[in-house]
Amino acid sequence: MKQKKLFNVIGVMTGTSMDGIDISYVSTDGIKKIRIYNEKSYQYSIKEIQNIKKFLLIKKYPKDIIRNQDTKITKLIVKYLSKFLKEFKVKKFDYISLSGQTIFHNPDKKISIQLGNAKFVSKTFKTSVISNFRENDIKNGGQGAPIGAFYHKLLLDKINKKAVLINLGGVANFALTHQRKFISSDIGPANALSDDLMMFFFKKNYDKNGILASKGKINLNILNLFKKDKFFKQKIPKSLDRNNFHYLIKKLKRIKSHNALCTSIYFTIFSIMNLLEKDICSGINEIIFTGGGRKNKFLISQFKYLNHKYKISIIDNYGFDGDLLEAQMFAYIGIRSLKKLNLSTPYTTGVKNNLTGGNVY
Repeated sequence: MKQKKLFNVIGVMTGTSMDGIDISYVSTDGIKKIRIYNEKSYQYSIKEIQNIKKFLLIKKYPKDIIRNQDTKITKLIVKYLSKFLKEFKVKKFDYISLSGQTIFHNPDKKISIQLGNAKFVSKTFKTSVISNFRENDIKNGGQGAPIGAFYHKLLLDKINKKAVLINLGGVANFALTHQRKFISSDIGPANALSDDLMMFFFKKNYDKNGILASKGKINLNILNLFKKDKFFKQKIPKSLDRNNFHYLIKKLKRIKSHNALCTSIYFTIFSIMNLLEKDICSGINEIIFTGGGRKNKFLISQFKYLNHKYKISIIDNYGFDGDLLEAQMFAYIGIRSLKKLNLSTPYTTGVKNNLTGGNVY
């Protein structure tokens, strides 16, 4: 396969926030070029979100239950992908690159369960689907996440090589270059905790602009418990399941709603500050936020109050939609997978050697 060839590909992202599906139609070579044609985020209904999150509380995942839930998730993907193709009148494309819905992630046990049947999606849309990006990495000792770091590298190379890109999705992760090494890792919780609390207290998907959180006060006892979590003692790169801090959600649900939301925001702020204290951040001069959390005005304002050292930006300032960056990312790494290019390295997922991944269905 010619490495320079461009492909028209549709990236589909169902993130750890579990609030919707992001779709981006791009042209890319999986190396240095990407052109965005159409993209859109589709928010799940309250019922759809509740059905997905209810499944997360199951402690064991028998095959029949997984199969049943996989069918439901696949139908959601097909529903919104069909809507996207019709809305933007997209008729010709080479591939669909699909990130499945992660419901459980434990790389120490070499397990990462993602739902979304690529074979069924391929059959429905009569085109090849690239998916299952994590499996090869995990089999070879990697964390399996964050798996899209090479797209973040492409953006940083274009924008500012001395910046750190921090993605505030369901889980927070970062990407940066330090001493010629490109490094990426999860760093802590982001929107998943706040969104779960919003659903519990207010039956709403998220706290718009962080308005409700801004009315609360930090519960220092719970925040201090969070700071002592074993995750922060682990070496980078590392990864998280969205429910790694579920034991603290139980405590947050017992206090006043606004205080719970405020405290969860400070979980994320601490995670970022903890990263910035590390030697790998010694050469950065800018923090660029992406993901849904960048819209949380309370989070960003509180972080700015505590941080005066770095320029703070959002990815939208550079012409990229921060809501759809992950969908673009999966379109991009789908073509990298097709070309057998690296998706992960010892510095991005902890895998033993540079590695490609993914399967074509």
